[in-house]
Amino acid sequence: MKFVPSQVLAFLDTPISLAKLELVVLDVPQVQPFKSAIGVRNSRQALVVCWHTLEGAVGYGECSCRPDPFYSHEFVQGALEVIKKFIFPQLKAKTTYGSVLRVLQKIRGWHFTKAAVEFAMNDAIRHTTGKGILEAWGRPRLRKVPVGISMGLFEEATHMQTAIEAAIQEGYRRLKFKINPAYTKPAFLEVLKNTQHPHLSFDANGSFTENDFETLASFARLGYMIEQPFAPGNAYLQKRFQQEVGPAIFCLDEEVESLGHLIEQKDNLAELNIKPGRIGGLLATIQMINYCFDHSIKVWIGGMFETGIGRSQNLQIAAFITDASAHDQSPSSRYFTKDVLQHPIEMEEGYIKTENFVKISIDTQTFKQLTINKEVLKR
Repeated sequence: MKFVPSQVLAFLDTPISLAKLELVVLDVPQVQPFKSAIGVRNSRQALVVCWHTLEGAVGYGECSCRPDPFYSHEFVQGALEVIKKFIFPQLKAKTTYGSVLRVLQKIRGWHFTKAAVEFAMNDAIRHTTGKGILEAWGRPRLRKVPVGISMGLFEEATHMQTAIEAAIQEGYRRLKFKINPAYTKPAFLEVLKNTQHPHLSFDANGSFTENDFETLASFARLGYMIEQPFAPGNAYLQKRFQQEVGPAIFCLDEEVESLGHLIEQKDNLAELNIKPGRIGGLLATIQMINYCFDHSIKVWIGGMFETGIGRSQNLQIAAFITDASAHDQSPSSRYFTKDVLQHPIEMEEGYIKTENFVKISIDTQTFKQLTINKEVLKR
């Protein structure tokens, strides 16, 4: 397997047992509504896969898809059905990491869903042996991870200014602003022009079209990176934009779901935002990060407003990318009024210490309080 080191391939022979899967849907209240080009959300509905081994260990994996198919084709209820009908029936009571991946690879698409199962399995192995697939990777690991903040669309420029000042005061290493074709008030651009921060960027969530080149140019002229300007499948518009309008710094997100997509687009991007769930899990993430390293592509780890379960898993990966300016992995308090960890993810001056997320414990009482649906699949 290309771009996967031998020690990771050897790890795929690691044994793992399965007594049951618990599929738990949580509804986690947010601190405030978050508005992007996709829409407004007031809480995070999350599917958590709990892998119970025959020996009594429990591993947790979060499915990062939304409750609706507006970001990708996956959605929470669909993910539940895929696991129940097509994944779980093929899993054996005694198996190996690689065997489980082969089961998952039979299913086309549904990367968030498959990743959640792999996350849970890997977490169960870590609880049992102290070593998961990331530790097998063997790369140097940061003692603290730099994190950025992703800001939603603002109603007023004064609100934007206040949020910027607060984020700078908190020490965020990057400020990222959601944009869309309707987000064109001159006052917003003026605030952005006057913002003094070394790392600013934009995220369009694929909301621009070929009819919006001039609007997109108003952001591109500021000289900051623009993430996923056009909808997936329309990356060719990036070349057209640069030919017809002018230079721009583009980062891809939703466009890249596999190593093949990355290879196809490698000359069409300056940076890559990897969401481990979006590309199918931990092994796929290791493979794509190694490819980026080998081809001098800037890479960092993005998020989907995960609870502390998914956020800690994302941070574990981010810790191995030692040269990124920041990752979209803000602390739990940024998004949720309460989280499901006994010790929620905390940030200090723009960094999250590795000790804060390498080993986590679930707050079982809060986990139960936030549960709105639970199904148990016994082996």
